[in-house]
Amino acid sequence: MSDKTPAPYPNSKLRFVDILVLITFTLIAVFGLYLFQQDLMRTMDLMDVDPAGTIIIRNNVIQRRHENRALWERLFVDSSVYPGDLIRAADLSSASINIAKNEITVNENTLIRIQMNTFSPGAFQIELQEGNISVSSSEEGSGIMLNLMGQFVQAMSGAVLDLSAGEEGIAVQVNEGSAALIRDGQSRSITEGAIVAFDTAGTERVIPTVVMRRPSNNARFLNNSGESRIVDFEWNRSNIGASEELRMEIAWDNDFKNIVNVINAAGDSVQVPLDIGQWFWRILHDDNVLRRGQVLIADSSGTVLITPVSGSIFRYNSGYPQMRFQWAEKESATGYVIEINNTQDFSAPFLRRQTSAPSFIVSELGHGTWYWRVRAVFPSVFAGETGYSRAGSFRIEQTNAPLDSAAAVEIPPAAIEEARTIAAQEPAARSAVSVRASPTLPREVREVRVRSGTAAAGTQQITTQRIRAAEQTTYIIQSGDTLGRIANRFYNDAMQWGRIADVNNIRNPDLIYPGQVLIIP
Repeated sequence: MSDKTPAPYPNSKLRFVDILVLITFTLIAVFGLYLFQQDLMRTMDLMDVDPAGTIIIRNNVIQRRHENRALWERLFVDSSVYPGDLIRAADLSSASINIAKNEITVNENTLIRIQMNTFSPGAFQIELQEGNISVSSSEEGSGIMLNLMGQFVQAMSGAVLDLSAGEEGIAVQVNEGSAALIRDGQSRSITEGAIVAFDTAGTERVIPTVVMRRPSNNARFLNNSGESRIVDFEWNRSNIGASEELRMEIAWDNDFKNIVNVINAAGDSVQVPLDIGQWFWRILHDDNVLRRGQVLIADSSGTVLITPVSGSIFRYNSGYPQMRFQWAEKESATGYVIEINNTQDFSAPFLRRQTSAPSFIVSELGHGTWYWRVRAVFPSVFAGETGYSRAGSFRIEQTNAPLDSAAAVEIPPAAIEEARTIAAQEPAARSAVSVRASPTLPREVREVRVRSGTAAAGTQQITTQRIRAAEQTTYIIQSGDTLGRIANRFYNDAMQWGRIADVNNIRNPDLIYPGQVLIIP
């Protein structure tokens, strides 16, 4: 029998190193919570600070970090921005900010800071740390101040500028109006069509380039015609001979791997027809890119009405029915105006409301035939007009007969056929989908689609949506109903309530009402 004492099980006790690791991670967690608490307190402190501006347009990833905060957060449309905020746009991202009625467009891979104006107390200035911004200065007041690596530029009222900062230095071009370059206490005027550039040492550079007079680097247009929109490109040459030929290229992608149009320009302007979608352009001289930008053509024609389907009949016993209006969304739209009237003349509509959602609930409509139409509302940075949809119609009837969900809503077969016909002819159906094809398609196919000026696939998609809406089952919500109970009734599975919410654009499942008409997919 051995008299040796058995070695202790290695995990029977915590070793010193284990305790040290545990303490280290505990301290890290506590420190992380402290930073989060401090960041949260700074966020709450911003609630007592007047914002400098508001995000009015956002594409992809836009982030903000306040000067005293540790974390970056994403910004969205209508987000407020504050003095001291750092704002950055990621790759293929951009944002437009309204600051004191000045529009500041932050282009991709750009970092700016919002500061108080050192020359004019109470006003704001934008520090461009790297990247490119476009500025449309307010017609009111003296415009906004820009800080580019310590060089100050005062945008005069009504001026449109393009400014860049990077490893090669800074550049300021004036598209419209004028600006003042403030350097070493001296002010130098920069007039329309001129460009001024400095290297990182502050030495002025003479570079061959073009100064765009129109459109701006991030131009946005509305198109409600269903046809291509003609975009005028105009520029001034700087250090380039008047007889030297320039080349303009239009592409679907920012890398210009899918070029759809090449124009050799001997002069200083070209006209380019562009369909609905996002387009990228650049101007070259001897294969050197002089200027580049992008143009967004948004579809502003009348949206496609989904429900109530034209020709439908809604019956009620007592109390007006609760009507839910729904229509197809428009890309880039920030809201919609819906008009409802008891005649086809909308000069003095019975009801006119603006909503941010592509749906609206009304419980004010009684017995009779009603007509309705919708138009999209776009931010003020878009140039152009919007159009109303074709008017839809439906009838509301009061009856003493008992009603169930089938008898309460009637969609005649003729209404289904009418929906099919209207959808096929709807201008919005032809232009609501960008004509840009998938990059994976052969180039020959993409070029055919561009030449045709139509979006057949989009037409089919929206047409199907209209017909499907007409043919689907409808259900009138009763007192005590929930979306889960309704889903269980139709699908024997309460967890399918999300399908009903998606089709009826219900963002909060608790906000449903007795008498509301649902489409059951």
